[in-house]
Amino acid sequence: MKKEELNKKVTEESKHIPRGSFDQNILRSYYNGMRRHDLSQNPALPAKESLLKAIETVRKDKPDFLAI
Repeated sequence: MKKEELNKKVTEESKHIPRGSFDQNILRSYYNGMRRHDLSQNPALPAKESLLKAIETVRKDKPDFLAI
């Protein structure tokens, strides 16, 4: 996947993660990095896989984090 395609895809997917609290913005940041990495490794990987990994990462520091 070309860089331009990757950027467009991740930007579009990130629109489904609302901006909001500090923790929610941290989730967006983790998702962005993880999704870019995941797509570079496997372009067919569903977005949900990257999202779940990002949520798990946030919960390591904030166990009470609720993804909205």
